[in-house]
Amino acid sequence: MAYRIALYCTSGGLSAAEGLEAILTAAREQGADLALSERASGESWMSGVLGLGGARGDGGCHVEVHAQSPLAAVMVAEVSDREPSGRIRSADAVVTLTLSGTEVDWKVVRAVWIATRSMWTVVPHDDGSGFDVDLDELVAPLS
Repeated sequence: MAYRIALYCTSGGLSAAEGLEAILTAAREQGADLALSERASGESWMSGVLGLGGARGDGGCHVEVHAQSPLAAVMVAEVSDREPSGRIRSADAVVTLTLSGTEVDWKVVRAVWIATRSMWTVVPHDDGSGFDVDLDELVAPLS
């Protein structure tokens, strides 16, 4: 069964392709060399499978970015009444991490989350904890 983490972001108007590239660049600058395989895209979305280092797609982590689209707005609106701080209302993009398989590389998840949070205002949500999800509770440090 898959586990989903959504990062509702205020990206400053970036397209989905620009947003995903910014995440990969920020992660690389922070020491996590993320490799993206199985890249796919459509109008206002981009996705792929992430791996760390040379492990293309071996991380059990599928990433999808929706930005500047009616779908992103609907994704935000669907949960905005449950988010207590109100910060989610300014989100214009959603980064979704879908984790599957028996060996998820949590370093990949951590790298994406930290890179995204370093650039934008982020409101995280997951299937289990809702808006109470905390990165440190989910994954171990990179080292």
